[in-house]
Amino acid sequence: MAAIIKVLLVDDKEDYCQSLVGVGRLSNLNIVYRLDWETGFEVLKNDPSIEFVILDGKGKIEEDQEVEKDNFVFKAIKDITQWSEKNKKHIPYCVNTGFIERFEALDGNARIFQKTEKDRGVMFQFIKDEIAQSHYRTLRMSYDEAFAPFDLNIMAKAHEPLLIEIITALNNTDYAKKNLNVQRDLLEAVFKSLNNPIPCIPTAFFDATKKNKPNLESCTRFMEDRDTNGHKLNKPVPQSIKSAFRKLKESTSEYSHLSDEATLKLPFLSNTFLLMEILEWLPEFVKKHYPNYI
Repeated sequence: MAAIIKVLLVDDKEDYCQSLVGVGRLSNLNIVYRLDWETGFEVLKNDPSIEFVILDGKGKIEEDQEVEKDNFVFKAIKDITQWSEKNKKHIPYCVNTGFIERFEALDGNARIFQKTEKDRGVMFQFIKDEIAQSHYRTLRMSYDEAFAPFDLNIMAKAHEPLLIEIITALNNTDYAKKNLNVQRDLLEAVFKSLNNPIPCIPTAFFDATKKNKPNLESCTRFMEDRDTNGHKLNKPVPQSIKSAFRKLKESTSEYSHLSDEATLKLPFLSNTFLLMEILEWLPEFVKKHYPNYI
C-alpha cells in the first residue's frame, strides 16, 4: 500500500476544504485544513509530519480578518521559505485558486492549479512527485556545496546516491563500518570523474576489466602531485586536499577487515567531512585547469 502523505491546506472556504479532504483520501493524501494562514502556519511549525502545503490564492492571513487579501499567498510563501531554511527541512507547496489569472507574478516561484476537477488530479500527482524529491532536497539544504560536482556534470549523476547515503547515515548517527564502504565508493567515483569526463588522472591507473576500478594508491599519489609510475599531475593542489585524499584512502582501507556492523564513529565522521571538502574544492580545480569540460 502506498504511504500516506500528510498535507496542510489553507483556504478560508470550509466547504471546499472538507470536499478536498474527502477526495484526497482516495489518493492517499491525509489533508488537514485551516481557514487562515496565522493558524495554518502554527500547524506547520508544530506538526513535523506535514510534508506539503496547499495555499488558496486569495485568503485570510489572520484568524479574525474579515476580508480576503491577495497578499495572503505571498505572505505564506515567504513564511514557508524562511521556516524551511531555518529548520533545514524542505517543505514544497503549491497554489490552488479559482482566479489563476491574478497570480502571474507567481510564475516560476510556485506551481499554480485551478480549482477544477481536472486540475485537482494533476495537483495530487504533483504533490506525490514533489514528496518523492523532498528527502533529497532536505539533505541538500545543509550541504549544498558538496553537490556542485554533480550539478556541473563533473561527476556522473549515477554516483550522487552515494553522497545522499552518506549524509543520511550522518543524520541518523549510523556509524557502522558498512558506511565506510560507501565512502570508499564515493572516493573511487571522484577519481573516476577525474579520468572521465575530466582528463586529469591517467587511464593507466584504472582497471578496464573491472569497470574501470581505480587503483586507490596510484590515484592518491597522483593527486598528491607525486611521481607515480612516470606520471605527475604538475598542477597545484592545496595541502589540505592532498591530505584529505590520503586520509580517505588509508581510512577506508584500514578497516576493511572488520564486520559491516562494527561501529566506527570518528573515522566515519572524519571521512564524511573530508569527502565534502574535496567535493567543494573539485569544481574550482576543474574550472581553473579544465575549463572546456564544464
